[in-house]
Amino acid sequence: MITLKNVIKKYGGKEVLKDLSVDFPDGKTTVILGPSGSGKSTLLRSLDLLVRPESGTLDFGDIKLNYAEPVSKKLSFDIRKKTSMVFQNWNLFPNLTVLQNITTAPMTVLKKSKQETEERARQLLGQVGLAEYADRYPSQLSGGQQQRISICRALAMDPEYVLLDEPTSALDPELETQVLLILEELSKMGQSMIIVTHNMEFARSVADKIVFVENGDILFDGTPDDFFNHPTTRIKDFLSGITFDDSKTLK
Repeated sequence: MITLKNVIKKYGGKEVLKDLSVDFPDGKTTVILGPSGSGKSTLLRSLDLLVRPESGTLDFGDIKLNYAEPVSKKLSFDIRKKTSMVFQNWNLFPNLTVLQNITTAPMTVLKKSKQETEERARQLLGQVGLAEYADRYPSQLSGGQQQRISICRALAMDPEYVLLDEPTSALDPELETQVLLILEELSKMGQSMIIVTHNMEFARSVADKIVFVENGDILFDGTPDDFFNHPTTRIKDFLSGITFDDSKTLK
C-alpha cells in the first residue's frame, strides 16, 4: 500500500495539489482520471520523487517520507527501487538494442548478472509478443512496439508498483490497443499499477479503483462501478465531455 497524506505542491505560488490524501492498494490497478491540467501527472510523479511536493507525507511499506524534510540519496534510491515509471514517450536508448535497453538498469542498479537479466528480458519480450525483436534497435520498431519495450524495461526492475503516465497518448488507436491489452493482462496478473489515462473504456475495464482529480483536489475516490454508473453531476459532465470530444474526432 502507498499512502499519501496532506500533500501540497506549488508551481509559481499556485497550488497544483491541495492538501491531498489518497491510498493506492497493493496488487490492484488504480486509474487516475481528470481534465487536462488537473494535477494527475504531478500526483503520479510525486510517488517516486520526480516531483517533490512542499509538504505532506508518503508511507510506502517500510519507507516513511516527509516531503518537507531533506530526502537522502539512499531514501530516493529505496523509493525508486520499489517503483518503475513508464512515460508518454518511450525514451528508449537509440544506440542500444532492445535486449540492452531492458537489461542495462537491472545489471547496473540491482547488480544482477547478465545471464539472469537476459533470461528475464527474453521472458518479458515473449509476454508482450516481441521475442524476435531482442537484437533490433528502437528505430526499427513502431511506436506501439517501443512502448511495449518500455513496459518490459519497467518490469525488468521487479518493481512493487508500475507507474504509467499517459502511456498511449502518443500512439494511434491501433497501436494504443496493443499496449492497453498488455496492461490489462498485467492487471489480471495482480501487478500493482497506477495509471494516468484519458481512455475511459480502458479505465472502466482495467481499474480496481478510480481517483478523479480536478484543480488539485480529489473529487472521487472509489470503484469503477460508482464512477461510471452512479456519477456525481461533475463526473457526469466530464464523461459527457469525453464522449462529445470522441464523437467529433470520429467525424
